[in-house]
Amino acid sequence: MSLTEQEILRYSRHIILPEVGGRGQKRIKASSVLVAGLGAAGSPAAMYLAAAGVGRITLWDPADLTAADLTGAIAHTRARIGQNRAESGRAKLEGINPDAEINAVTDPDVLPALVAGHQVVVATTGDWTAVQSAAAASGAAVVFAGVHGASGALFAYRPGEPCLGCIGPDAAADAGLLPEETGSGDVDTRFAGSGGVGRVVSAAGGVIGTAAATEALKLILGIGTPLTGRILRYDGWDARFREVRVTRRSDCSLCAGN
Repeated sequence: MSLTEQEILRYSRHIILPEVGGRGQKRIKASSVLVAGLGAAGSPAAMYLAAAGVGRITLWDPADLTAADLTGAIAHTRARIGQNRAESGRAKLEGINPDAEINAVTDPDVLPALVAGHQVVVATTGDWTAVQSAAAASGAAVVFAGVHGASGALFAYRPGEPCLGCIGPDAAADAGLLPEETGSGDVDTRFAGSGGVGRVVSAAGGVIGTAAATEALKLILGIGTPLTGRILRYDGWDARFREVRVTRRSDCSLCAGN
């Protein structure tokens, strides 16, 4: 896949970076990313991925935009209240990058089925366990991101590396995961606030969403050190980042034996 003269000019600040270059920008253009959730974290993630030149972006969100969403979901405007959030986000992304293919999906039941058609998934809501299972089957990478209040967390997954089920109770507590347990005794694999309806400080969503977009680009380019096997926890009130290590568990209910 080649770059047009217009694209070379547009992405020149990427292309001059030794970590990206022209070859890397072509990889970004050829990539496909699924963004699940167009709320406080998903909005900036999707917008930065469009700005970076990702060639195909699918936005999945079955919810309609409300006035309360506008506190943090910066992909939307007041004029779109009542519209579906994926459709509203598509209009925003097409304005940022008219050359990208932007698709909006509103069906609440199809998220896992969408994973196979994408290189990377940025999951801020939805059934995370089902998304991870679909990624394991298709080879896609996933960036899980959640925000609650002024805090948030991110975790990256690639098939064969530590997964959501490998996160033990202690690591979950350190990283801000929801404390509830499933019937099997495993922790609920969700970052606090990831359900899309929560109390979020607007700018904290921007921190987490921007970091999620950066992780997605790293996975596309194959550079840097992805957040696989590591949870990055952000505390906005204390202005602190901390890292929580995750190792593969032989008794993991999700990935044992894979």
